Amino acid sequence: MRKQHSLSIILSLASLLVSTHTLAQSNPSQAMQDVKYLASEAMQGREIGSTGNALAREYIIQRITELGLKPCGDNYVHEFKVNTLKQANVGKNILACQYTKENPAAKYLVVSAHYDHVGVNNNKIYFGADDNASGVAGVLAVAQSMKDTATKHHIVYAFFDGEERGLLGAHAFVKQDIIPRKDIAANLNFDMIARGDKNELFISGAHHNPAFKSILDNVNNNKAANSIKVLFDHDRPEQGSNDWTPQSDHYAFFKVGIPHLYFGVEDHADYHKPTDTFEKINPQFFDACIEFLKLAVKRVDQQFTRKN
Repeated sequence: MRKQHSLSIILSLASLLVSTHTLAQSNPSQAMQDVKYLASEAMQGREIGSTGNALAREYIIQRITELGLKPCGDNYVHEFKVNTLKQANVGKNILACQYTKENPAAKYLVVSAHYDHVGVNNNKIYFGADDNASGVAGVLAVAQSMKDTATKHHIVYAFFDGEERGLLGAHAFVKQDIIPRKDIAANLNFDMIARGDKNELFISGAHHNPAFKSILDNVNNNKAANSIKVLFDHDRPEQGSNDWTPQSDHYAFFKVGIPHLYFGVEDHADYHKPTDTFEKINPQFFDACIEFLKLAVKRVDQQFTRKN
């Protein structure tokens, strides 16, 4: 989501063409494949309530099923009412759970990304590759890396709907109390993690919970992730619009006192435009971010304890 920019109307024809993309690597990562599918023309921008949104949901459920993850409750899909939109009166969050065997009374980490985008406007598809097919791919990659790990926390892999229309799915999740608030240790939210044009990934939220900084300060010294620059920033109230605290799904958790971290890149020229396409992603940067996020979630799981 990030800042609410107006959608650009004047766009060159070339920027709208979805060309066949040749990856810079011969064997694209699973994360790159996930983004390519979710940001394809068939998804039609994944707007809440749309056919493309439903297709994206089917794909995500297929992927988490393949990973052997269990539903949080009776079903993967958790509906919530939408009273403010003409195109949808129901939103659909996707929740999958990994339960730790070591401590049934453990608290939960919610690892999240929104899978909706803004759809089609003026007959132009807003593909939403970075925003936020990339975050969905990141959550799936973390789930893949954690599935055989003995975790300290129960982990919820949450794919929220309706983020672009006001963080609707995340607010509904918190309000529905599917996982009691008191039992949630933290929310780790991924939103726009593929387009580091300056080779920078930001972590927002440590200002409010400094323990996170000491936990993650040296994670990207790992060889697999150290090709990117990781910065702690965009979380201080005095930063105004550069404070990302209210600008994605983690805000729903922040509002009720649940610690959060938000991982993302700064806005780029294709933000909320039809040109936010798969072809614009640098696979080296994105895959390095994925490796960092895998390590970061494992570190938080093992070392973070909610104090209240």
